Amino acid sequence: YIFENKDVSVKTIFNIILNNTDKVLKKYQTQISQSKRSVHQILTIASIIELEGNDEASRYGISSVIYNRLKTNMSLGSDVTTYYAMQVDMGERNLYSSELKTANPYNTRGPNMNGRLPIGPIGNPSEESIKAALNPTKSNYLYFVADSKGKIYFASSYEEHQNIIKSLQTQGLWYEY
Repeated sequence: YIFENKDVSVKTIFNIILNNTDKVLKKYQTQISQSKRSVHQILTIASIIELEGNDEASRYGISSVIYNRLKTNMSLGSDVTTYYAMQVDMGERNLYSSELKTANPYNTRGPNMNGRLPIGPIGNPSEESIKAALNPTKSNYLYFVADSKGKIYFASSYEEHQNIIKSLQTQGLWYEY
């Protein structure tokens, strides 16, 4: 949404965002009610997908990873939730080891977060991310990583995930701050 008037109030902006979200959610009301998740949980998952994924295919794969990790009681281990929890802009710097381990209800890398979502959305998801949250790809993926060009790679095992990272590093495609 583009605002032509630069003096628009924050209240107006939030009302527009909420109204647009309501319109999108109404399209998927039946699907949401048939899911095992609340609207709040779907929006939370979609907000993670929005920030982790960069295209339609990756969003559905990331959704699959999220649901597979929740199902197997794993931590989501999502960088975007930790950046949000620590109030650090993504791309500003790498997260510190201490931040990764910090207990925070948004930090899915923190202690006691196995099998749990953050307490709420970490951003405003697009309709595409909401659709992905409702329709994850069927897979056994538990890991994903992006290269420096934004391409996302999926893996079913930790060993496979580590091999992908090593390969990206060797090819000069590993993201460095």
